[in-house]
Amino acid sequence: MCHNLAGLGVFEKDEEGNAVKRIFYVNEKLFKASYHGRVACTGCHDGVKDIPHTDVKKVDCSASCHMTDPSTNSEFSHKRMAQDLKRSVHGQEGAENKEDLPQCKDCHNNKPYQITVKQSLQTMNFLKVCVECHESEEWAERFYEHTFYRASIRRSSKEIVALCSRCHADQEIMRKHELDVVVGFEDTFHGKAIQYGDEDVANCLNCHAPYALDYSPHRIGSEKTPGSAVHPDNKLATCQQAGCHADAKEAFASQGKVHPSSYTSSKGGKGGASEDEREFQQWVIYLITLVYKILIAVIVGFFILHRILDLLAMRREKRRTQEA
Repeated sequence: MCHNLAGLGVFEKDEEGNAVKRIFYVNEKLFKASYHGRVACTGCHDGVKDIPHTDVKKVDCSASCHMTDPSTNSEFSHKRMAQDLKRSVHGQEGAENKEDLPQCKDCHNNKPYQITVKQSLQTMNFLKVCVECHESEEWAERFYEHTFYRASIRRSSKEIVALCSRCHADQEIMRKHELDVVVGFEDTFHGKAIQYGDEDVANCLNCHAPYALDYSPHRIGSEKTPGSAVHPDNKLATCQQAGCHADAKEAFASQGKVHPSSYTSSKGGKGGASEDEREFQQWVIYLITLVYKILIAVIVGFFILHRILDLLAMRREKRRTQEA
């Protein structure tokens, strides 16, 4: 009743002391159509008892929801995923700088289920079968939407690369954690193919958390973690996974550079070129690109000029023939 009012919010001060308004408006129709549409507000927001709310705690995604897991008939929870994330390379266990580590909401958002027209026709046919036994058509439709969502690709490769790059291409964040700034992937074969919309080439998760090899995005490990997909001992198996380089040899996995232009904030750091070297590389690449553009323009221009002169010569010969 309250959060359905557009513009509902509160003014707070940001780190610089400026007044910023936090919007608390919730579109009821969109929320009900979303992944969490069946979860009550208090299923996530603990401490909401008084109006106005005075003791609202930060949402804990590992807490048990007020929903029953149909597979176990117990309260549903994301606790296992949250624990996996905490122990992963993105987790807070043992991390010195914790303020900018990714949280659940950095990768996940509560989007509405989206069913295309073709899928809607399929849904109608499936539901006719489902409601033969399951009397609640609303429940059957919701179950189908969730199942279809989980069985389909939820993010394109281009979206995954953009999502990971938000942090891993940020020099300031990487400097805090003493990690390589990952750039240059867009210049590789995989990167170029993804930019052109090819979904059959590897994106970040296909190498760092391949489901085909029983890895998960919640359990991503660094190249120094013995069990990770990108550890030197496991690289070959990662490259050889189904749909990738099945005939790859050890040299292919060990010598190939997936992030050819990675660099560290500390000059000469491990894993890539320094910032000065990266700037020099960019300058060389710019010059080569410029030379190629000029060369292509000159060659194409010469062909056009040659064709124009050829046409003029043909007209001149034709005119001489007619006069003769």
